[in-house]
Amino acid sequence: MEQQRQTQKTLLLLVLLLAVLVGAYVGYRALSGRVKPASPAGPATSGDAVSAEGIGTGSAADTVPGEEETGAADFTVYDRAGNAVSLSSFRGKPVVVNFWATWCPPCRMELPYFDAAYAEYGEDVAFLMVDLTDGQRDTVESAAAFTDEAGYSYPLYFDTDFSGAAAYAVNAIPLTVFVDADGNLVSTHLGAMDEETLRAGIEGMLPGNE
Repeated sequence: MEQQRQTQKTLLLLVLLLAVLVGAYVGYRALSGRVKPASPAGPATSGDAVSAEGIGTGSAADTVPGEEETGAADFTVYDRAGNAVSLSSFRGKPVVVNFWATWCPPCRMELPYFDAAYAEYGEDVAFLMVDLTDGQRDTVESAAAFTDEAGYSYPLYFDTDFSGAAAYAVNAIPLTVFVDADGNLVSTHLGAMDEETLRAGIEGMLPGNE
């Protein structure tokens, strides 16, 4: 009789222990389903930039000059007259390429610097101010009107085929690309630039300053 009671007590303890383990497991699963791990921080940029989601692919980052020469990826955009213009057609001159859009506040902030730089260096350096013309937020007409109303004289191009955006993996703007006279990629700058930084990038590509 005593042995039977002892057996019943042992079985009861085992049942209680099993219930506790099951409860702990269920609680853990419920809690882990609610708690999400923190997302890692995104890459730092060199200035204010805004997402250009749906335009390019991949990611753009600053390129450190002075290492191995890399040929700048070619692309084709269109001028105001609808003529196709390729980056490679400017070989023999340093080139400043700026990817921008009218809906991008950091882009609008730095545009006066590019216009002033074009007025100063335009004879020696080619400027490609490339509007990301997605046909919705920016059209050829709206980008041209914005430029004209602001009184900017820099050469305006339209990336209606996303050729430039794809070549430089543009997913945030403004993005500026510096290409030397031999067609090599010197550096890229993601985010808005101040006038001093832009001038330094241009001066570094001029003959005698490389």
